[in-house]
Amino acid sequence: MAEKLYRATARGREEIPEDEATKIRAEWVKADAEMEATKYIRDRLNAYPDWRDQLDQIYHEGIDAWKETIKAVKDAHPKPE
Repeated sequence: MAEKLYRATARGREEIPEDEATKIRAEWVKADAEMEATKYIRDRLNAYPDWRDQLDQIYHEGIDAWKETIKAVKDAHPKPE
């Protein structure tokens, strides 16, 4: 049997009925799967240089150097198939 779930009410803590708890757990599984499927996006966002630095790189080193920088981030954090 699954662990019981509770909700806060004005009267205190109340147990969530099992049929409702099952639906909640299913939503958690769905949310976890979506988070995992889109993890590469968050990883890339954290790895990309700041947009100002990207523009500076384009100005000083050219578009090809910028493309290499972006490709390195994308290669390090590939999009799942």
